[in-house]
Amino acid sequence: MKKRTRFLPNIDPRIYLIFGIIFLLSLAFLAYQYFRHVDCENANFYIHADEYIVNKVVEFNDNTQGAASWEWDFGDNTPTDRRQRTLHYYKKPGEYIVKLKINGNCIHEKLVTITNISQQNGYLPVIMAPDVATVGDPVYFNAEKEDGESWEWSFGETGSTDALQKSPVYRFKTTGDKKITLIVNGDVEHTAVKTLYVAPKTIRAKQKIDIKSYEFENPHSAFSLPPGEAQKDPLVDMLQYIPVSPKTKTRKDSVIAAKKVPEVSNEQFQMMLNQVAVQSKTKDDFKEYLCGRYDIPVVVNDKKLMSFEQFCQEIAGKKIKITALRINKDPKNFIQNINIHYKVKKWMIWMEN
Repeated sequence: MKKRTRFLPNIDPRIYLIFGIIFLLSLAFLAYQYFRHVDCENANFYIHADEYIVNKVVEFNDNTQGAASWEWDFGDNTPTDRRQRTLHYYKKPGEYIVKLKINGNCIHEKLVTITNISQQNGYLPVIMAPDVATVGDPVYFNAEKEDGESWEWSFGETGSTDALQKSPVYRFKTTGDKKITLIVNGDVEHTAVKTLYVAPKTIRAKQKIDIKSYEFENPHSAFSLPPGEAQKDPLVDMLQYIPVSPKTKTRKDSVIAAKKVPEVSNEQFQMMLNQVAVQSKTKDDFKEYLCGRYDIPVVVNDKKLMSFEQFCQEIAGKKIKITALRINKDPKNFIQNINIHYKVKKWMIWMEN
């Protein structure tokens, strides 16, 4: 009889075991890399401070999905910080490039400018004006500066000096962001700057009253009673036997302090919008910042104008990257309008929506 040919040679079973272990370790490594993978283009970190001046605390925080490790380089030769959220302050004024390395491979940079001058210290003039204006309406400006004698205002439309008074009034002729500058006593090095958004004027048609459908009052003669002798009302006798509770002392209404609107920075607002895109937040989460008004105007990519509610519906469920964001607030800190530039990822390409 012929012997059967063996296709597999005699191999030590331990070799199969070793190959099996290597295969399982490879799968585990690939799974680990997959779950800790971060889309480097979608890093979500922000830098916030009340004032970017020397010896003031600056907050650094990262909310990137899938991030497991962080390395903060603050650009001032201080040791690397490996916390997700950290605080830092700068000892010298200047421009610092902050670098964040996520999961050891994604590196992102942001520029932080630190000064040693605060507007609150009186070095710079303080411009007092609304954040939002309407085309054609008068806008009232005022300035504060110790020892101020001369005032040079530029309202961002003519490219030259527009007013020389301390408290001028100006009417804007065009819409968009306007850069307001103020030079006091000819000190160009300490020029105050403020950005003001000029919105288009909305004209609402007045509803006409249809006089024909208006119902006039009937003459008083239609309600007169027939003549006759006056009779005593039986309720007069009944009211004499109804007990009356003693009059209570009135308590003066207490003055309720106006609720303070919480502060929100551009970076924090941008982070919340990204959460709307991934559908972990909705428009209702912005209620306290908008005074419950979801119809505030949002200018998108300098092309479209829509309400905030429509904008939230538009970005929900999409992969977005916000490239620029500016929120304008009223004196009570409520957001009045938003100007945003963002892109949507389609077929691995970032495109303006």
